[in-house]
Amino acid sequence: MSSVPSTLENTSVRRSIGLANSVARVTLRSAETVTFWAAILLPLAYLPLLAGGLAQAEMFQFVGLLACNLFALVAGHGYGRD
Repeated sequence: MSSVPSTLENTSVRRSIGLANSVARVTLRSAETVTFWAAILLPLAYLPLLAGGLAQAEMFQFVGLLACNLFALVAGHGYGRD
């Protein structure tokens, strides 16, 4: 009779792991979608910076924007490959 509680406990743990796995998958897929579209849309933000010329203060913004775009390219690379 000692196996009954462990079986129930095991089932509960499996359900919890399954739920956590599903939540992690949905979160990862959502983050991948957002970063994919960010990689597409971020270059539009370059245009105002480049149109006015890059002063010293704008150079930091431009480099930061490039870094964000690079991150978005890498993180969203697998979007749509299911």
